[in-house]
Amino acid sequence: MGRSVHMPELPRIAQHTPHARQPAAAAEHRLSLTVEAGRTAQDMALLSQVAMTALTGAGASNALAQQAADAARIAAHYVIGHTSAPRICLAVDANATTVTMTVSDYSPEPAWGPSAWLPVTSDNALFLDGVQPGVDPLTVAARGEGLQLHRTCDGHVRLGTHTPWEAAGTRRS
Repeated sequence: MGRSVHMPELPRIAQHTPHARQPAAAAEHRLSLTVEAGRTAQDMALLSQVAMTALTGAGASNALAQQAADAARIAAHYVIGHTSAPRICLAVDANATTVTMTVSDYSPEPAWGPSAWLPVTSDNALFLDGVQPGVDPLTVAARGEGLQLHRTCDGHVRLGTHTPWEAAGTRRS
């Protein structure tokens, strides 16, 4: 017979601290933005363009900005196809060493912290091995390149990338 578990609220990342092995310069932010949009094709194109424009403005190479824009467009299509949320949310966070881009159906209220995202296995189950409380699995040891799928315990969906800033070469004028 199973046990009942009482959760007065959903798990959240209360305070995120930079990974211990990151250099001090990694804490320096170049860009941090969140944009919400609807579910139309125009909204998906808007999120893609926002990702590209923001990263280009922050000094990313054209290739890295294009890669983020393509990832945002693909992620927006996926999230819209796998959720009924009325809005989707693009988040781009760039520091001195990495660029993290996510699209999700989750938009936190300012009083709430980031949601507790869990990796999803190929058979669509939550992957719990090695998940550390308070650590976003997207930003720690890479589980693979490209878009990574995560879900929360209450069913929110997030697709995102975590790319080294230098991954696409230097900026072209």
